[in-house]
Amino acid sequence: MLIDTNTFHALSDMIGHFAGLPGVVGIVEYGGRTHADMRPGGDYDLTVIFDKPISNNFSGIHFHVAGIPVDCMLLSVDDFNQNQPGNEFLLVHLNCNILYDKTGATKHLLENIKSKWKKPHNVSESQKTWIRFATRHTIDKLEHRLFENELYSRVFIAQTVGYIMERYSELNDLEPGKIKTHLSHMKQNDASLHQHIESALGTTDLVVQFEHLKLMCAYIAKDLGGMWKENEALFHINPDGISDICEQQSFINFIFGGDNNGKPTNPARS
Repeated sequence: MLIDTNTFHALSDMIGHFAGLPGVVGIVEYGGRTHADMRPGGDYDLTVIFDKPISNNFSGIHFHVAGIPVDCMLLSVDDFNQNQPGNEFLLVHLNCNILYDKTGATKHLLENIKSKWKKPHNVSESQKTWIRFATRHTIDKLEHRLFENELYSRVFIAQTVGYIMERYSELNDLEPGKIKTHLSHMKQNDASLHQHIESALGTTDLVVQFEHLKLMCAYIAKDLGGMWKENEALFHINPDGISDICEQQSFINFIFGGDNNGKPTNPARS
């Protein structure tokens, strides 16, 4: 175990110290709170920007300052000069506050990414079909064996609620990882989904939890074509693929040996 040896009395002390480290060109903060109004009960998010990559093996560090968990990204100027972010979590820098800017370079970097980095607004066909499948699959797994292993059912329901929250944030183009923000958005714009989640997690009645879970699954899939239906063949679309109905129907005819009227078809590929 690596020991956290910092002796900072406050987040402001930490920020001042980081600003004096060799190679640091900027410091930014993001998330729901600033270093000035942070208190125990939440974590503090910031990024220290170096002139060169600090390591090829890590890009962040977690530690505590005065009882407050700190999530500190360790990035370089190169990370902000890419045409696309290295991962979706870097998108938080599209809306952050500059705490330290050694030469003005940090302001320039942030302005640069705002013109290049774009949050994905379209849900791919691959994502749509997977959500339609996963929601139905969840219900199928529990429908007839809810009490077969009660602990498993409760854990599975809780995991599915988490899955629905993640998909909700993606479908609504919300900042990743900000659950409070997601719930606030949901309560304002999708009150019935918010109520189902609140009701499911607010009771120990497994039957009630499952009923609300089914309604959640139906809600999250409703604008994507609905959950996978019992009489529907649903294809898993490749991440870079398209949903070609004619191609899919041709394969159904091939693999099942008949068309929609049950007539035999030539299994040879056209």
